[in-house]
Amino acid sequence: MSRSPLLGAARAVAAALAVSGPAFGFAFLGPTLPDGDIVMHLQLGAPATPLTDGSADWGVVAESALNEWNAQLARSKFTVVRNSTAAIGLRNRTNNVSFQSTVFGDAWGDGVLAVTSVTTTSTERDVVFNNTITWDSYRGALRTAMDFRRVALHEFGHALGLDHPDDPEQVFPNDRRPQSAATLMRSFVSSGVESLRADDIAGIKLLYDRFPNASVAQARTVPAGSASFTLNAVSTGTGPFTYFYYFIPTGSILVEEFAFATAASYTIGSVQPADAGLFIITATNNNTGAFFSTTTFLTVPATPTSPDTTLANISTRGVVGTGSDVLIAGLSIGGTTNKTIFVRAAGPALTDFGVGGALADPTLSLFSSNNPNSAIATNDNWESGNAATISATAARLGAFAFKPGSRDAALVATLAPGSYTAIVSGAGGTTGIALVEAYDADADAATSRTRKLVNIATRGRVDTGDNVLIAGLVVSGPSPRTYLIRAIGPTLLRPPFNLSGALIDPFLQIYQSDRLLRENDDWDMPEAARPALRAASTQVGAFAMLEDRIISLRSGLDAAMLVTLPPGSYTAKVSGFEGATGVALIEIYEMP
Repeated sequence: MSRSPLLGAARAVAAALAVSGPAFGFAFLGPTLPDGDIVMHLQLGAPATPLTDGSADWGVVAESALNEWNAQLARSKFTVVRNSTAAIGLRNRTNNVSFQSTVFGDAWGDGVLAVTSVTTTSTERDVVFNNTITWDSYRGALRTAMDFRRVALHEFGHALGLDHPDDPEQVFPNDRRPQSAATLMRSFVSSGVESLRADDIAGIKLLYDRFPNASVAQARTVPAGSASFTLNAVSTGTGPFTYFYYFIPTGSILVEEFAFATAASYTIGSVQPADAGLFIITATNNNTGAFFSTTTFLTVPATPTSPDTTLANISTRGVVGTGSDVLIAGLSIGGTTNKTIFVRAAGPALTDFGVGGALADPTLSLFSSNNPNSAIATNDNWESGNAATISATAARLGAFAFKPGSRDAALVATLAPGSYTAIVSGAGGTTGIALVEAYDADADAATSRTRKLVNIATRGRVDTGDNVLIAGLVVSGPSPRTYLIRAIGPTLLRPPFNLSGALIDPFLQIYQSDRLLRENDDWDMPEAARPALRAASTQVGAFAMLEDRIISLRSGLDAAMLVTLPPGSYTAKVSGFEGATGVALIEIYEMP
């Protein structure tokens, strides 16, 4: 059927309708409708002669299609106003169903039969049928006149929040499911599909069933940041199965798909507050379609944190190029008194850790935001500075030692509260992989707590394979602490940054040793976490992340997460989604 354009700031172009082979599955278009009646104003009129199925009114046919959906709905129901005289128009808070010669002023595209408008800011659903083509209502094979009922049934599925499962621009971004079985909600008319199929019903039940609460579903309680959480599917029948994992946040009716796999389990490595809610697993095979496997209700109580927990050490490994592709680390010092920090640029030392292509001769320069054009400290070779102090400081802080004669760079500096930038470049324009490190070097923990390293942001080149951007952080203290971690790419393309070589679609992963804790591709997924991420960015003074994307250009969004971490060592890895490359910024903020 026709694509339902998402009508936001700009209306999408409707897709052409064609006849094709079968598709499979279901996909979600936008926000679901609230509980209760969904009032549709039928304004279709009567045909000049009775229809093939005997109907004398288009509204009767439309109401029949609405009732077929009603048979599958639990928390909401379609109701109708027959022969409504309500004004027809977008954003008038009325669900108009009508024939029109245009799509609210825009010309119909070739082959487009109908369009359903769905906005992200309201519950209005308008369904417009193309009156420039010939319509009828019948069952069976398609005829010269188009069957109104099966098109209406499809469009009312859009109104409920289902999208085309065979449309690669509309399905879940990471979806690679096979398109192998017929559904009514696919993007093509078919002679063999004139009523709801199993996958259509499974999709709508995910959106509108009254799912069991914690007292009925399998229930788990996991404190934030303290443990992992594994979902296990239970399925019967003949495999192989593909499993789809869905999530309904606590207090929400929004259903979000977050993973799919051929494995019957999925593990969240580190449970966070945004994970609280109902998890639903469906199992699918090519013979029987989709069915529900397991529901689990997860409660995530807050984890007590301590102001004594600090970021003791932050490091980033990346590719050092030339020009704008050097490695740039920004750090902020809180409090009201001076703080001692230890900053290093490791190149040759990385070869001892098996890193190939290490930068042979890194140069380290430290700048203040108050005077970004003049370095307040520089070092080329660590022994050319105060070698004894650097060696002693590294030993006290547990940093690996630089070998005598190596060309690694390091410096110890006492800095006033504020923002600073450390730039790692290659002497003589050389390039390679380097590690930039920033340590809290105050003499004792009590002093450190009064003037913290509150965040670090490192900008560097993201390539493929081992040449991605890798940030390490050490959380030190008596209890967990919450951090905002962001991988910025697309936002760097826009003012005020205007960085033409920015990574178009960063992918962020958090590890403890080799155990994956969290991952995120686009910061607005899951949707339930968006408000907290916006608020956290504002709270720590971080710039706003890009919120719009241009799907036709296959652009992505920045990646971000709020994560509560117990004391320990962690790694944040920034790569390009599906092998994308470019310059990215990784930021780690300590939440107040």
